[in-house]
Amino acid sequence: MFQRPRVGAAGWMAATFVLAVAYLAPVPDAVRSGGYGVLAVGVLGVSVVVVRRRRPRPAWTWSLVPISAALFLVGSALRPWADGRPGVWAFAGDPFSLSGYVVLSVGLARLARAAGGLRREVVIDVLVAGLAGAVAAVQFLVLPVLDLPGRTVTGSVLAGVYPLLDAFVLLLVLDLLLTAPQVVAYRWLGGCIGFMLLGDLGYAVLGRQGQFVAPTAFDTPFVVSYFLLAVALLHLPRRTSRDRRRTVRFDAWSPARLAVLGTSLAGAAYLASTRVNQSRLEQIAAFVLLCVMIGLVLARAVVAVNGHAAAKVVLEHRATHDALTDLPGRDEFERRVDATLAGRAGSAWLLFIDLDGFKLVNDSYGHGAGDDLLCAVAGRLRRLAPPDAVIGRLAGDEFVVAVSGDLPAAVDLAGELIGGLRTPVRLPVAEVAVSASLGVAELATSFAVALREADAAMYRAKAHGRNQFAIWDESLRMQIGDEVEFELDLRSAVAEHTLEVHYQAVVSLATGSPHGVEALLRWNHPLHGPISPVRFVPVLEETGLIVDVGRRVLDTALTDLRGWRDQGLVTEDFVLSVNVSPRQLLDPFFADTVGELLQAHRLEGPALMLEITETSMLQQDQQTMRLLDRLRSLGVGLAVDDFGTGYSALSYLRNFPVTRVKVDRSLVSGVDRNIGDEEVLRAVVAVSNALELAITAEGVETEEQREVLQRLGVGQGQGWLWHRAQPVADTAQYLASFRLVAVDPRPALKAD
Repeated sequence: MFQRPRVGAAGWMAATFVLAVAYLAPVPDAVRSGGYGVLAVGVLGVSVVVVRRRRPRPAWTWSLVPISAALFLVGSALRPWADGRPGVWAFAGDPFSLSGYVVLSVGLARLARAAGGLRREVVIDVLVAGLAGAVAAVQFLVLPVLDLPGRTVTGSVLAGVYPLLDAFVLLLVLDLLLTAPQVVAYRWLGGCIGFMLLGDLGYAVLGRQGQFVAPTAFDTPFVVSYFLLAVALLHLPRRTSRDRRRTVRFDAWSPARLAVLGTSLAGAAYLASTRVNQSRLEQIAAFVLLCVMIGLVLARAVVAVNGHAAAKVVLEHRATHDALTDLPGRDEFERRVDATLAGRAGSAWLLFIDLDGFKLVNDSYGHGAGDDLLCAVAGRLRRLAPPDAVIGRLAGDEFVVAVSGDLPAAVDLAGELIGGLRTPVRLPVAEVAVSASLGVAELATSFAVALREADAAMYRAKAHGRNQFAIWDESLRMQIGDEVEFELDLRSAVAEHTLEVHYQAVVSLATGSPHGVEALLRWNHPLHGPISPVRFVPVLEETGLIVDVGRRVLDTALTDLRGWRDQGLVTEDFVLSVNVSPRQLLDPFFADTVGELLQAHRLEGPALMLEITETSMLQQDQQTMRLLDRLRSLGVGLAVDDFGTGYSALSYLRNFPVTRVKVDRSLVSGVDRNIGDEEVLRAVVAVSNALELAITAEGVETEEQREVLQRLGVGQGQGWLWHRAQPVADTAQYLASFRLVAVDPRPALKAD
């Protein structure tokens, strides 16, 4: 298998310098030209091998770059032969060179688009820079050549076309580099094209003097360009490999962008004001050009401000609304209920709706059909509910409707909803029919109490045969069982935001210093005290509450990480781990939510590690894989949590874009006394190392376990040996203790 040489940037730059010096050595022109040809053909051969084996994204686009290089090579080879020949033969190399520009432009445009480029701010930046470059090319290269005696019309036109084509290619390169400066292959490709344009500039300068076939020494930039193309190709990631690129948050006013804009404006103003003997028409053209460039900069400022405002609105909407049905989520629903019904006279009622048979539709036709059904139900609720009603989706197949009026009006609405939801729904896969169980409770004291009571009434409706509704009364309080009571208490805890986020440190096995923390959900029941996550998390999963809870945990944890950074307690390489449920991975907008939260808290993707379960890996449909790939494109790490508790299929690690394996405590607990556990861990470490995956051991409690794990090659661990899960304030004190030890240069005092 073709492997990329592990050479750093300094090494490649040194090799580039040596190559350029060697090409300028005092050797015959024939030797120098032969070396140039061998290098160019070799690079084209390497490109064929690398592109075929690595299959980089986007498909076939990277092949266009070496194809354009081949066309340029043919054009440059024909140019000495064609010089001085009569008629069209004098331009035999130009069709190949012009075709090379077209192919290169298409390739660069596709790369920029695939990287997220061609957005308005970047396009305006490169247009401003391109106009400045075009002005310079016209003034210093095009106009002087047109005045040379003996020039044909075709030669004069081509002399003006090439500098403008160079300026256009420069636009595309700038767009690519401004959009994805973190991609190593793009940086080397930018250097390759930069040297190519430098070589074109040298030829253009000679053309001003009437010399159109340059000495071989002038090909040095092209030699370097071909070499840098090979370097760029060697840095291409494989399509199937784990993409560890660090994606930088888009900044419309970054120093690089400001430098491009400022230099371009200053250069254009200088060129327009210093040209001597300008005609009236040229003065008008220069003035119009400056006005256009200034107008572009002003338009860019407006676009950036509007884009920021629009992104903020979208973020706020997604944070408060269900991504699938666009109905208000739990928090937004409660806010609207308070705002809409609080000032009204009379009673208000909460209707809690749960679909009967929804799971059967999901299991029979897939999650896509289930999503279509939920959207259809949301549409029917909008049509059936009164105009002043507030409609929301809590989680899964649970909906709520709040209305004002007396009890008979609420009962009538409940009957209409039951009847309307019973009508079959035509989906793309089949026609399905579901019913609904509905509970009604008065919004008398608080939303949380009413939600709990309406939920209990809904359970009574289900117990009595489904497809009906029930009204809360005090008799229900004695009838509901312990499990229902537990679920209702949990729903109240979610609604009142009493679930807490604690943190457990992830440390280096070698030094014991924290490299990150894992966010863990905790529930302290007001009557029963702390409840184990083993008991309440499955209920959150089953009811669908985990989606809202998971987003809140992620938001809270990122807020705390931002606070620790601002306090100087952690560095930028400190990683926050957050668990992700299989239900969250079914949300097609989950990656967007993660990216927006990272941007809102001013954090980079690599600062976050999302932990998925082996169950999620078994559900490897295309939607899940696309979602995981999008998360990786943000720079977010992906870890397989509790590895070893379920299917433990090491082959799944190869198919998923994960970056870390978290070995479950069940394997760690006996590793210091059970040779079988040690051998299993040894296999996990071997496979993880082969796939370039980092390893964390969970549940480390003794020094003996730590020593065995370190000997086996495990890098990080978490467990009671170092740190128990603690609230944010206690975790901050724990992190501060390590910070003080790290920065205090004074020797420890010795006791006498």
